[in-house]
Amino acid sequence: MKNAGQKKRIGVMVGNYHSDHPRKLVRRIWELLTDEDVEARFYLGTESSSFLTDLIAKNSNFDYQYASLYSLSSFDDLDVLIVSRGTLSIYQSSISVDEVMEKLPDIPKVILEDARPTKNGVYLIADNEKGEYRCTEHLIKEHGLKKILFLTGPEGNCDSEERQKGYMNAMRDSHLKVEDKMIGHGDYSENVDGVVEALLDANPGAEAIVSANDEMCIAIYRVCAARGLVIGRDIAVTGFDNAEISEYMEPRLTTVEQDYNLVCVRAVDKALAILKGEKVGSERVDAPFIRRESCGCSIDDPHDMDEIDPADRGEYIRARQAHMDFRQEVWIGALLMREMIMETADRKKYLKSLGMCLSYLKVDRSYIALMEKPRKVDDGKLPQVPDNMRLRLVQEGKKHKVYGDSDAPRLKDGAPNDVFRDGKPGRFITFFLFYEKYQYGTLSVEIEPDRIDFFYMMSLEIGSSLRHFQMAVSQQRYKAELQELARHDNLTGLFNRLGMAGVAAGFVNTHEDRMLVAMMADLDHLKQINDTFGHSAGDFAICKAAEILRHAVGKSSPLGRTGGDEYMSIFAVDSEDDIAAVEAEIKRACAEFNEQSDKPYYVEISVGCHVFRAAEYEELNSVMEIADQNLYEAKKKRRPSVIR
Repeated sequence: MKNAGQKKRIGVMVGNYHSDHPRKLVRRIWELLTDEDVEARFYLGTESSSFLTDLIAKNSNFDYQYASLYSLSSFDDLDVLIVSRGTLSIYQSSISVDEVMEKLPDIPKVILEDARPTKNGVYLIADNEKGEYRCTEHLIKEHGLKKILFLTGPEGNCDSEERQKGYMNAMRDSHLKVEDKMIGHGDYSENVDGVVEALLDANPGAEAIVSANDEMCIAIYRVCAARGLVIGRDIAVTGFDNAEISEYMEPRLTTVEQDYNLVCVRAVDKALAILKGEKVGSERVDAPFIRRESCGCSIDDPHDMDEIDPADRGEYIRARQAHMDFRQEVWIGALLMREMIMETADRKKYLKSLGMCLSYLKVDRSYIALMEKPRKVDDGKLPQVPDNMRLRLVQEGKKHKVYGDSDAPRLKDGAPNDVFRDGKPGRFITFFLFYEKYQYGTLSVEIEPDRIDFFYMMSLEIGSSLRHFQMAVSQQRYKAELQELARHDNLTGLFNRLGMAGVAAGFVNTHEDRMLVAMMADLDHLKQINDTFGHSAGDFAICKAAEILRHAVGKSSPLGRTGGDEYMSIFAVDSEDDIAAVEAEIKRACAEFNEQSDKPYYVEISVGCHVFRAAEYEELNSVMEIADQNLYEAKKKRRPSVIR
């Protein structure tokens, strides 16, 4: 819950950030919120496998983890959510966008790129159908083309479906037949070369390809070039979106404009109106047709290459500087991450190093929240971010605070709403921290959109280092367990000879002002029990003897099983009467057990003791040898047989 006077908060959810369309949305919405007195949280699905399809096997694609990121919006106490539905999880076959949407918090929403009814939401979408109709109609009426193919976007994507409908209607109105083989099913990425190949193979003599977006046209250009087809002469190609690259393709791409500026302005306007309690409605934005050379039109190039426009020169300089800044950050980030990985054996030191790293990278404000325990998530599942997410690091300028297990606030309790000192509204980009199937938490940083790519890479490095930390902890735990096993008898849980040697000296040193007793004990006639009744009976007798001895010498005294039927212990007493009391207790306990037991054998223990002072102690064997001699004498008095 928000505190009194706390700023209103807008969430912005965008997937597939590597593509041109989502990047434009984030940058423009960021700019529009700069001067608004509101908090902003950006949740970016930075899926990467779409452009590594030839290198990444299906079983090593872990982009499905980003679907969990979207549920983080439930923790940030949002008042309204802007959702680019058309970009969410579009490359995930096992997690549907509907699943993601159903898990979002029940707050007012402004839905982009989708016109389907949404609970508590209004939509804002380009007039895709009309825009694609105009584009296809241009190919038919202006260029006289008839055999026109269509390359769709992801299945279930509203933008793609509407654009295909516009194409189909234009073909129908011109009495041109569309067969199933004329439709290729793409995924909005540029890695659809195989789909384009199959589409052209199935349709010899194709005159045009209408693509549902500009990015897939990159693949169309590649495939056509490989086949010797000249775009704009041998085959017409059109796109949709008017992405930045479309004007620089050769030839320039004929497309339909999605007015990013207008969409973003209207989306932010609606979100702000909702915060004010005003009623808002759904809206369609016009999508103008943009004619260039890829459709076959002949258009004079508006750019005079001999004279660079001052605005273009400034843009070039800014792009060059951004590239240099990015390169420097990559180098610095790599070096810092290498240093931080050395601290992964200690989480607090690691987080402290990470806070210093963020400060060095000139991040204004940031915070890291981690799950109490890493969790493993398989593909096909859409788990909510757990309630046990806790704030672990808060960084503000050159200062940072690391929280421990005892004082780390839960995100569900409102953190990090009140952790920053300056109190100014923030615009945070949130990255999910995971490594393959393992989820760890989130990194939220207040940065400019130009730095998103670098921090995306850094979030992957942090996820890898957290996995390294997890493995280091597991290794330390396993090593401790091995050491524990190496020092203990696995049947009774008592120390073995190695374990006794390790603890005896410490016990002697801490009891140097008292009388010390080295005791050797022997379970009488173990071989007879084993031979007559079996080894399970022998194991029972061994454990019962260990129990009796432990009670007699006390829990704080070292006690070990050092052979099949042999035990040794060191304990402290105040007088020789106390030694006699220990021996008497052993006899009493054996007698009590034998009287009540239904076992066909007796459990009896022979004992030999040796009294010494701490100053006399050199090693365990030296004091136990004398005790063993006394045990030998005691064993002469045991009964001849333990069989009842």
